[in-house]
Amino acid sequence: MEKRGLRVYFIHSAKSDYNNLLYLPVLRSRVLSNHTLVFPDSEENKERYYKDIMDEADLYIVELTNPDTGFNMELKYAIMSKKPILALAQKSLGYDEKYQKLLNNVVGYTTPEDVKNFIETFVESYKEKINAGKIDPTLVLGVLN
Repeated sequence: MEKRGLRVYFIHSAKSDYNNLLYLPVLRSRVLSNHTLVFPDSEENKERYYKDIMDEADLYIVELTNPDTGFNMELKYAIMSKKPILALAQKSLGYDEKYQKLLNNVVGYTTPEDVKNFIETFVESYKEKINAGKIDPTLVLGVLN
């Protein structure tokens, strides 16, 4: 079986500054350049149904700041898919308790550089597992205190 990059889908609120917080840092990452980064609000995806795009993903990155209705629908679908999820929350804003209970593993960050580093570590740790055909959905990078 030929190895391929992973398809990484980003879930975030439309109310957050996702361009500066998520998209720019990961697009500048050399580590992540070998993978397909799927941004739901990009031109190529804005006409597609979110579930169709999410079904094609190997991993989900969730940014928990300012959740809205669309965010909650995508998050629920991601959890039901049983695919690996990395959940990130800004330390300065705190996070909603319900997400900590749903996701078990919410990682706190301070800067966009932190976001990039957590995402790189998460994606790289699943590269071999998914390419080998088996996925262990549990990976604890840290917990938000």
